[in-house]
Amino acid sequence: MSASPPHPARDTIPLGDIELHDHYLPALPAGNYRIEATHTLRTGTDAGARTVGGPFRAVQRFTVRAPQVAIDATTAVVAEQPPDTSAGRFADVLPHLVLADPLLPWERPLRGAGRATPWLALLVLTDDQLLGGDTSPNRTESTTVGAFLAADPAVLKPALRRESDIGPDDPCQVIRIPASVFPAVVPRLAELPYLAHCRGANTGDRPLLGLQEDGLFSVVVANRFPAAGPPGSPPEARTKNIVHLVSLEGHEPLLGPDPDFQGRASVALLSLCAWSFWAEPDGKAHFRDLAEGLTRTRTPDGSRTATREEMWLRLPSPYQDTDATAPARRQIARRIGDGHVPLPYLTRSGERTFGWYRGPLTPVPPQPVDRVATATGADALLGYDPAWGSFDVSLAIAFETGRALALADAAYVQQLTAFKRATHELADTLYHRRTSTHLPPDGDEGPRTARAAFGTLLDGPLLTALGTPPAHSGDPWSPPAPAPAPSDPSADLDAFLRSDAARAAVTEALEADDGLAARLAPVADWLGQLLLLTPVPFTHLVPDARMLPPESLRFFHTDPNWLDALVGGALGIGAQSSRDTLQDALVAAAVRAEAARAAARHRDRQRDAEPADPDATLGPVCGLLLRSALVSGWPHLAVRAVDAAGAPLPALRMDHLSPNVLLCLFNGVPATVELAEPQEGFRFGVEDDGLIPLRSLLPDAGPRLPLGEQLGPDITFDVLRHLRPNADPAVRVLDLTALVPALATALDTAHGTSIGGLGPADLALQLVKVPEAIRFDGPDGDRFPATGGDRR
Repeated sequence: MSASPPHPARDTIPLGDIELHDHYLPALPAGNYRIEATHTLRTGTDAGARTVGGPFRAVQRFTVRAPQVAIDATTAVVAEQPPDTSAGRFADVLPHLVLADPLLPWERPLRGAGRATPWLALLVLTDDQLLGGDTSPNRTESTTVGAFLAADPAVLKPALRRESDIGPDDPCQVIRIPASVFPAVVPRLAELPYLAHCRGANTGDRPLLGLQEDGLFSVVVANRFPAAGPPGSPPEARTKNIVHLVSLEGHEPLLGPDPDFQGRASVALLSLCAWSFWAEPDGKAHFRDLAEGLTRTRTPDGSRTATREEMWLRLPSPYQDTDATAPARRQIARRIGDGHVPLPYLTRSGERTFGWYRGPLTPVPPQPVDRVATATGADALLGYDPAWGSFDVSLAIAFETGRALALADAAYVQQLTAFKRATHELADTLYHRRTSTHLPPDGDEGPRTARAAFGTLLDGPLLTALGTPPAHSGDPWSPPAPAPAPSDPSADLDAFLRSDAARAAVTEALEADDGLAARLAPVADWLGQLLLLTPVPFTHLVPDARMLPPESLRFFHTDPNWLDALVGGALGIGAQSSRDTLQDALVAAAVRAEAARAAARHRDRQRDAEPADPDATLGPVCGLLLRSALVSGWPHLAVRAVDAAGAPLPALRMDHLSPNVLLCLFNGVPATVELAEPQEGFRFGVEDDGLIPLRSLLPDAGPRLPLGEQLGPDITFDVLRHLRPNADPAVRVLDLTALVPALATALDTAHGTSIGGLGPADLALQLVKVPEAIRFDGPDGDRFPATGGDRR
């Protein structure tokens, strides 16, 4: 724990770890400022010197801008807990909001408070505790800044000084709270510093959704537990809770124990962000239930744990692959077991039949197909099984998909055309160099181009020879005999393009930074994204919805043959002759290798991070598809994979394909995959009995426990003993003025020494509920998931 830290990229924080800080204070709070400089001229240096003119004065006014009446919640908010519109057992959870800007809660000062006091507060309310806004699900009212600040005899408005960049017609969202409710739910001025803190976290295991990569986040925590039905209530007796992030600027006189409302019936507050959730007596949709539901089969009661084979990405087969199964049905079971799906297929001759299709995501590692890398059309990749009279259209569809995606991207077509033209010129140069009689043959020393040969002459005796009188020879002169022309120039060029020497020369030119490499870079980057399936339609990845049912997790390998065909289709556009086809083959291996390197570095470039291994390339790529409310409820869900040695596997891609579908690709075969609540979005609260385990706040020294470690299973603290008095049992608001010193005393006793005071980060550490996770382990470290698995 520390006070405001510097703000470099937080690359030193290990994945899964988190740093807590009391606050992150700006160098200058927001507001209108004036700089005034005066200068006086005197006739001398003594005290009695006469003033000459002046004094001279200059005034410069400026504004330090920061949000005052509104924020853009789509970019400013990283996570809401509990999630918006969710339902679950949230009665023992303190709602909180994670903000992308670590400075935001402290950018505006409150009158009569220290700089570490935030100007924002998170209020948890029920419908009966809000006035107006009946047409809004969160009970907000849309108005303008001018109308909001206008005096109203029934509503108490904040004494807010509008800054110069805020106009009276600017829109804002407002809520109204009855004066009788306000003192019961709004934090006191002295409590506010404990309800906001700053966190640092490494976000390398999260989807990229505009996060401050490896940076800091600010967190605002509510002081009230959600309202919920009493124990024993039926499951349908859920209670709607509405959370508002409000500005307390201008309401400082009301933030005491006995506020004066000046005869007003209600108080108006600016709402900067709002969401709602349902608190239920039982836990139906919290993280643990949703995560454990991923491991259950979709039986009527959902009680059976899924086997390892049922968690691969494939259709459920109606037949068994056993000796007792009829041969035709066993063939179907084998095809489906390998990840194929039967789809309608219309042959070129117009016959209607079906074809087996398998996308790039397969439940089994496929065998390599040699002809894929050299195919120039989809027909060459169409498979036919004469024993069963069935077609396999997988690779043909992959080739056509790559071609269609390439043709749809005009920028890529232009870059590929420029690269092919440059390669064509290079091949011509190499061929003419090989066939020229004016240059030394391969392997001999000497100039390799006509320009170099002419330069050699200029550097040698040519200029000297031009300055001397010509010598007349008596020998008769005869012109040199020209070299015989090849009998078949096209065949000679064909042989040259197929030669190992030509391939080696082109590969050397691609590696040298002589212009050709620069033309290859954008092509390789585009193909690298193609290898990560970024532009590929979802129906090509999962051709049947039954492969990924609701609330399911499916693992897969990627098919190198499918990816090779995909890239082949994208590279093959623009080939108009056999010369073009040969030329494409000349550079294909180098282009594919560079595309694989670009794919391996793609996520690092997205995160503006230095790659751990600049020479990394693609190995066997595996991954998972998650279709669950976990994705929508926890958009920054952490996904981590490690190999058999326990080393983290690089994440190649981690994207939301829809609000509730997450795709993850890893560079390697995981031995363990873990899904976890994000570190910067974990929950605060108490256990079911109102207790919290006490954690170490002292550095790791001698026999002491590491920072943050639980002091013992029986060393707890009763938080619910420190609530504000209220006749309504549903209004459970923390009395932080009593809670903080009592908790500090308990920690002193548990540590056996003084901890030196309790700050906002220390309080956050004590109230945190450990992020939940579910882990899938492979039994032999080379495949996953495990049957049963070790899940937590």
